[in-house]
Amino acid sequence: MNDVLSKFFKHEYSSTPIWFLRQAGRHIPEYFEIRNKADNFIDFCLNTKLIVESTKLPLKYYDLDAAIVFSDILMIPWAMNRKVDFIKGVGPKLQPMVPDETKILKNMNIFQKLEPLEMSISILRNELPQSTSLIGFAGAPWTLACYMIEGQSSKDFINTRKALWNSNKWFMELIDTLSIYVAEKLEMQANAGADVLMLFDSWSHMIPNNFFKECAINPTAKIISILKSKNITKPIIGFPFKAGSSLVDYSYESNVDCIALDWTVNLNWINKNLNPSVAIQGNLDPASLIPFNSYHLDNIVLSILNVMKDNRFIFSVGHGLTPDCKIKNVRKVIDIVRNYK
Repeated sequence: MNDVLSKFFKHEYSSTPIWFLRQAGRHIPEYFEIRNKADNFIDFCLNTKLIVESTKLPLKYYDLDAAIVFSDILMIPWAMNRKVDFIKGVGPKLQPMVPDETKILKNMNIFQKLEPLEMSISILRNELPQSTSLIGFAGAPWTLACYMIEGQSSKDFINTRKALWNSNKWFMELIDTLSIYVAEKLEMQANAGADVLMLFDSWSHMIPNNFFKECAINPTAKIISILKSKNITKPIIGFPFKAGSSLVDYSYESNVDCIALDWTVNLNWINKNLNPSVAIQGNLDPASLIPFNSYHLDNIVLSILNVMKDNRFIFSVGHGLTPDCKIKNVRKVIDIVRNYK
């Protein structure tokens, strides 16, 4: 492939690639025009035309090296016939799973239910410039389990952690089942034309340390093993959000090609401790893009670039762009990265 990220992972690209998590979102005015064409968020994520339009939107504003397909990690629980709603001002709401009482649905054809996403990726790969990488993604099993058991977002995911301690056999069965579905979703996206795949473990910092390997590292390694058995060799970016010192074992044992970092991580520590054969992505604080006059932005971006200049590094934010981030700030960051020597 001639896209930037594919060349980067093959050691054929010498500059610093740049793209942003949640770049196709609410901080761009036209997003709401597109969003309002669908009755609800699930319908939005199942509308091929709207997926394509949303995915391409940030490229109208920014000189980016990648587009990430517009979708949501909770489309897997939805495809598993779990009730999923997105409530304005509240967030996602699911029918909570009850440990040991709820039958875990296996051997479902999620491919068929997510066909609009597959079609969107195929169209996007044809319509995007060849040099622009197309990223497909899925939520990691632990994070999906958090939402499915809790039924919503949470400050501590106490019901999920309680289920892990009380119903470990059932919980790990859920993780294993989700690993298969995640692998299937990633396989579908790769075959449709995605150049790079990403795994979002947004709640990995909620995993008890005793279980991090079982709940984060092993499922990721299993997903990658399944993909390789299907001859899917696209680069994989893992994002274990706020995983702290567990990033070390993750870098050596998960088999990802790149680790995305949140904004709390010390990059000097990363350079000393993580697997040197794994590329790094991150880790600008998205809050730095909100102020009208972000006085420290130049220095922070340059400090990240300086620390990572001898590493295989993709510049991005340490989590998604917020609805109130400023377009001029995003453009400023891109200019700094593009002009960095």
